[in-house]
Amino acid sequence: MLEPSPPSRKPSYWVIGCAVVWVTLFLSCFYSQGLPNNSSSAEALTRGDIGEFISVQFATLLNPLDYTSSTSPRSGWQNLAERVPFIRTAAVLWLAAWTLGRLAVNLILGPIRLLKSERIVLDFGVGISLLTLWTLLCGLAGLLHTNVLLAPSGAVSLLLLMSRLTRPRSVAETWVVPRTANPEKVHRGLLFLLIIMPAPFVLHVFLGGMTPPFDFDVCEYHLQGPKEWLQSGRIRTLKHNVYTSFPFLSEMLSLHAMVLQNDWWRGAIAGKLALTSFQFLSAVSVFAICQRWIGTVSGLIAVTALSSTPWTTRISIIAYAEGAITFYLAASIMSGLLVTATSVPRYRWRFVGLTGFLAGSAMAAKYPGLVSVVIPAALFVAWSVRESSCPTTARQKSESGDAACPRDAALSRRLILQYAVVFASAVLLAVGPWLAKNAAETGNPVYPLGYSVFGANDWSPDMDQKWQRAHSPDDHDVTRIPAHLMDVTVRSDWQNGFLFAFAVPALLMVRRQKTIGCLWAYVIWMLATWWALTHRIDRFWIPLIPVLAVLAGAAWQLNTSVFWRYGMMLILFMCCVFNYGFIRLPVIGFHAGLMPMAEARTRPVRQDLRLLNSTLPKHARVLMVGEAAVFNATFELVYNTVFDECIFEQWTSAAGSSMESGRATMKPTDEIRSVLREQNITHIYVNWSEILRYRQTYGYTEFVTPDRFTMLQSMGLLAAPITISRGDWTSLDRRQQANVSSWHGAPALMNGSSSWNSIQIYRVTL
Repeated sequence: MLEPSPPSRKPSYWVIGCAVVWVTLFLSCFYSQGLPNNSSSAEALTRGDIGEFISVQFATLLNPLDYTSSTSPRSGWQNLAERVPFIRTAAVLWLAAWTLGRLAVNLILGPIRLLKSERIVLDFGVGISLLTLWTLLCGLAGLLHTNVLLAPSGAVSLLLLMSRLTRPRSVAETWVVPRTANPEKVHRGLLFLLIIMPAPFVLHVFLGGMTPPFDFDVCEYHLQGPKEWLQSGRIRTLKHNVYTSFPFLSEMLSLHAMVLQNDWWRGAIAGKLALTSFQFLSAVSVFAICQRWIGTVSGLIAVTALSSTPWTTRISIIAYAEGAITFYLAASIMSGLLVTATSVPRYRWRFVGLTGFLAGSAMAAKYPGLVSVVIPAALFVAWSVRESSCPTTARQKSESGDAACPRDAALSRRLILQYAVVFASAVLLAVGPWLAKNAAETGNPVYPLGYSVFGANDWSPDMDQKWQRAHSPDDHDVTRIPAHLMDVTVRSDWQNGFLFAFAVPALLMVRRQKTIGCLWAYVIWMLATWWALTHRIDRFWIPLIPVLAVLAGAAWQLNTSVFWRYGMMLILFMCCVFNYGFIRLPVIGFHAGLMPMAEARTRPVRQDLRLLNSTLPKHARVLMVGEAAVFNATFELVYNTVFDECIFEQWTSAAGSSMESGRATMKPTDEIRSVLREQNITHIYVNWSEILRYRQTYGYTEFVTPDRFTMLQSMGLLAAPITISRGDWTSLDRRQQANVSSWHGAPALMNGSSSWNSIQIYRVTL
């Protein structure tokens, strides 16, 4: 059990010296690094280049009220009115979630009194999870109607209002969870600075949340799945999009918003704005952790560090599921720490249940939540219960020389088992409906994972091998661990130098702040599992950022000297200036700011899709080959992701062929014509550049080659192709050129010696 920390004391000079040396060396290394995701093969972009540009354009970039844009002359605050409907819908979702969470948490906690920041986290954390589960149930039942979706929240709102009006004047007896942070006086100037510094970032995140979708994964499944469910009026299995079988907690907010707006695009924007709440709630979570365990100033520093991290803005403008899992990780830590602070057994189980529900909600946002949140939270809760259930402390035993009493050990095991049941039940309450949905649809509760254990009725060993190959580490060479850690700490384009610069010195306080030791254990767990179990992209360690923010804020307590604290605040301010200028630049991704929404809608849409949106006839239905990021398409279409069976191959390949797909024969003309007529296909779109990318990464069926479409033309089923995008042949490396040249019928794609037809569309002639 975590004990209250002793009063702050000044560490020795060598400790402070080590901290200063680390901060200096780390930041020097950090700001000299390049930005791999924003650099081209011809020209590298470094943080130094960004700093120079900010120093030249500081009057514009560092002005949080200046949202004019040279690329969009009509940008400005006059366009804020266009965003009011999105803000209103997002507000409805936030209020609906809060009411559900408020009632549930009131019923669970009863007389327990918490800090306001902790109640905000619990109310919204529980409420959002309940709201998304209700949206799932309504969608499965085909009841995607505004009145049905909002009915529980409306009823609970009336109940809360009535209970507030009829509450007796006498205050019921309450039990206050004790705080362990040392009381501290905060200078008004410092308090004002720490409150004002995050404000520009909050505004930028808020406006960025209404940026139209542009990221591949978002257009492929995060928003495309809800779009298809809205159009069909129910949540159904999308066998052509395996990703939509993932737990979709955050995507349910997007679907809910689409229903409220009665429009898939406008609802997507409102839903993206609603998802920004996860960033704000993560900030409240880190403040709550620091406020109870470390100190108020540390909490404000942690909020600033988290808010100013470029990843926080980037997650908001993209609408990744990492926003949800990040919040639920931070909320689970906050709730798990409350288990250790609760000495009354009849109250402790309530926090165990809340921790389990929040951890399960992390898994409901994304499968990796099992490893990154559920398992470590369960281990921490078990340790906390064991420590608190033994009446003889380790120190007493060491002084007396007695071994642990068998009776105490048996009691501890029994309590751990009881709490484990509570924790596991709460986890299943949050994620169980998603697992049950998959079990009913595919026979596999964690589909498409766990195929070797559960199998699946629409999956195969070859598909599973392809999936595992694409989502597993390339190697486990331990000699490369330092390089991979450098990728996380300094080489990630959107990292915040302040985090690791001060989170590491916080280790020097482990002996007098046990909370820091627990948080650093979490950091090590996350980095270890990221390295060992994932394909090591940024998104799998992003949820670690709030933990690092708490640790960086805790470094404030390392020393009370003016030198250390003024120096820390100066570095925080300088990092904020750099990060704010950074997120105002295109290196963060497409941020619509305050440009007109009509312009913002078309800006991220690829030219080929924009052309098809404006030129295809209204009755058109297009078979997309090699293209899955189709959210921005306004025409009817049929598509499949790279990990699903190729629909073009299913429709045109001869059934029962025992030959390799690349050499398989095609169906007779009449059979193919019958399928195309039955599916009302009017055009076939082929993205050869995507097919090339897939074949060099995940793998793509060898059946799809240019000569297949030449054969369909000779059958009289397709007209001559229209090239809607040409690629630069000379920009492809030799391996890519050799890959394309190996395709049957590849010469038909060549357009001279310097370009090739990378995207084509065929009109079906039936």
